[in-house]
Amino acid sequence: MNVKSAHFLPGTNKRLGDKYLLLECLGDGSHGWVWRSERLNDGQIVAVKIPKDITREDRQLAEGKELLQVEPHDNIVQIFDMGRIDNEWFYIEMEYFPSQTLAQKLDDRQRNFGQTYERLFRIYRQVLCAVQYLSELPVPISHGDIKPHNILVGERDLVKLTDFGSSALPEEIYVRTRENGGTVLYSAPEFSNVDSRKGSLEELLLGDVYSLGVLLYQLLTGKLPHDTPAQVQRHAPFKRPTEINSSIHADLEQVVLTCMQKRPEERFSTISALMSAFDAATQKQLKIGATAPVFQAKPDQDWSSAVLEAMAEQSYKKAAQLASQEYSRSKDLQALHQQLIALYRDNRFFDFEKVVENNRSCLLEEKLTQSAELYELIVKANLQLRNINQAQFWLLQRKQVGDENSATMYLESSILGLEAKYPEARALLEKVNQATPRKLHVLTQLIQVCEQMRDYSGAVGYLKATLRMFPDCAQLADKKKLYSNLGLL
Repeated sequence: MNVKSAHFLPGTNKRLGDKYLLLECLGDGSHGWVWRSERLNDGQIVAVKIPKDITREDRQLAEGKELLQVEPHDNIVQIFDMGRIDNEWFYIEMEYFPSQTLAQKLDDRQRNFGQTYERLFRIYRQVLCAVQYLSELPVPISHGDIKPHNILVGERDLVKLTDFGSSALPEEIYVRTRENGGTVLYSAPEFSNVDSRKGSLEELLLGDVYSLGVLLYQLLTGKLPHDTPAQVQRHAPFKRPTEINSSIHADLEQVVLTCMQKRPEERFSTISALMSAFDAATQKQLKIGATAPVFQAKPDQDWSSAVLEAMAEQSYKKAAQLASQEYSRSKDLQALHQQLIALYRDNRFFDFEKVVENNRSCLLEEKLTQSAELYELIVKANLQLRNINQAQFWLLQRKQVGDENSATMYLESSILGLEAKYPEARALLEKVNQATPRKLHVLTQLIQVCEQMRDYSGAVGYLKATLRMFPDCAQLADKKKLYSNLGLL
């Protein structure tokens, strides 16, 4: 279990190492602080984010590191630097942007925010510009967490997109788990599972398109299309925007509905295509009038909201109990799925196995909205228990409901490794490494399988390559020391 430093207090001189003078705490959330700070070497005022869980590796704490090397954009919070101070506190230095979040602005609609379409369109289009810029970088980026809480609105309605903790580069398969259950209400159904976002660049960007549709729905109606994570996961029917606000032009409504199609291939294929349709529709909307959208409403809560809240607090036992109770009551397969996720994340693999066995028939026969993800999870649990036959069985089920990808090949390589079929396992891992390079879990597995094959030159080669990519990994440092003691390095 990680030890969280939840009571960070700067020294009496308000300094963070020799880099920053901390001037004002702008935010104290469950996962970190943000301070308005003075950079000591030049007096520049910046914002410094300090994650609370300092025991995690730097690569897990880094947010937006891919933006350090790109040209700044007016609608994206610029990230200047990140690293460790005194080998303890991790920091992310960003531009200081006096602002409120769009979520705060929407809560203040009674104070005349968003009383005209023109103003809301101006704000939304800047969000589109930010997401389009990210998607068209030489190495494109999917933001992955587009919601009002991550959109800053400053003076004269200048908008900046922030919080890149869930952003994904195109070659990434596994990215950080969502840390805020509310995010799911803005997620595409295929990414509404709290465990992880994964997929190709195209798939990730289509998820961003869906989130942009939810955001536009909210701006136009004052409501969210879905109230609960369970509704998002099954893409439950929701009111069309014009059923809530009759002044919305049909073309603008169609923009929202196209973004929010359940099938990703039926959405706008690019952010540019979405922007073109949005621009055309807004011109028509402004010609027929600028009626104020209705007042912002809070979403309802249900069992899935409580489960996600428990997950976010890492109270996995509580999350599993809540989901189990709901499944016993309603036989909602989404509840069963969430129960299994909670059991897996709590390392309760024998309980996981029992739940799967007790519900085997419905897991195989019923139509699941996220069957591929669930079957992969069952394979992983069986690998933890060294149940090779069951792992093979559920991997076969996974292959029958979706195309083979790097995730399934990695799982198959793990099964082959348990069967001592090391050459076959290595061949698959090398295929995965070629398709999705720079993945620590893949590279460490390659080192291990080379060791099992007594191919120490291969193991040394992979170790050196992995150390170049992950120089701060303690596990790799221990391996390097062992190899040196054995005379292999």
